[in-house]
Amino acid sequence: MKSNIYKLGCTLLIISFIVFSCRKDINEVTPDQGSGKVKSMSDIKASSDFNWKTTQNVELELSVPAKSSLVIKSSSGVIFQKALLTPGESYKTAITIPNYMQDLTFVVNGVSTVLKIENNRVVYSF
Repeated sequence: MKSNIYKLGCTLLIISFIVFSCRKDINEVTPDQGSGKVKSMSDIKASSDFNWKTTQNVELELSVPAKSSLVIKSSSGVIFQKALLTPGESYKTAITIPNYMQDLTFVVNGVSTVLKIENNRVVYSF
């Protein structure tokens, strides 16, 4: 009998710890009034030459002397496209990449080549 009361007491104690310890603290955050100049998105000013785009479209024109596999990727290893190239035909495509990228890595039949992007174009013959 005592063991049943002891078990019931321990169970109630554990349940009360769980119920009362899981209350969420609510911290109200008030916006910083600071200078008070910006009240809406239309009040935000950017310089006229600021580029809001986060991506760029790059046109590719590639050619190979023999049938080859192609992987186009970033220097960090993010793969943008895979293709099979045939000789005598130039491979033309366009890819969208992050705006900060200045070069691309081309892996043709396991051989890596890093090419610089100039005027949103890459033209190369492997």
